Amino acid sequence: MRWDLIDRFEVLKKGEYSRAKKHFTGKEDFFSEHFSGQPLVPEPLFIEMIAQTGGVLLGLGIDFKKEVILAKVAKARFFRPVAPPCHFTVEALIDEQREEGAWISGTIKLEDTPVAEATLLLVTMDSLTGGKNGRIVFNDTFLRHFDVYQVARMSEVLK
Repeated sequence: MRWDLIDRFEVLKKGEYSRAKKHFTGKEDFFSEHFSGQPLVPEPLFIEMIAQTGGVLLGLGIDFKKEVILAKVAKARFFRPVAPPCHFTVEALIDEQREEGAWISGTIKLEDTPVAEATLLLVTMDSLTGGKNGRIVFNDTFLRHFDVYQVARMSEVLK
């Protein structure tokens, strides 16, 4: 099962910065158990939203020629619980990049208030399919769905 924890990208500045949006209605299946009667957005989803926002940014920088996966959570802070419905802004920055991966720092805001931040290590891999053709993470359907290249072109003019 693949969880796309981003609804749309607003900014993709190659090698620098990305900003995305995510909305939870409260009707998502995981809210029935986290916590029944008083749902809260699970904190691991905040980490994954930063990883996905930063992962697309890193992938764009290498023209999606390799897969990108979350390898390490170096630091994560959660400032307050959030109940649905909620609209998040997810921001990710590349702090340091090498051929084999990058350190990403990210923040999630509810309106203008930070609710979570994390520093993550994302690594690149040639293939996750065991030598078979095809990409798992950045397949063509994913890139079209999020209109990644168009968002990146529009972001080039931003300061």
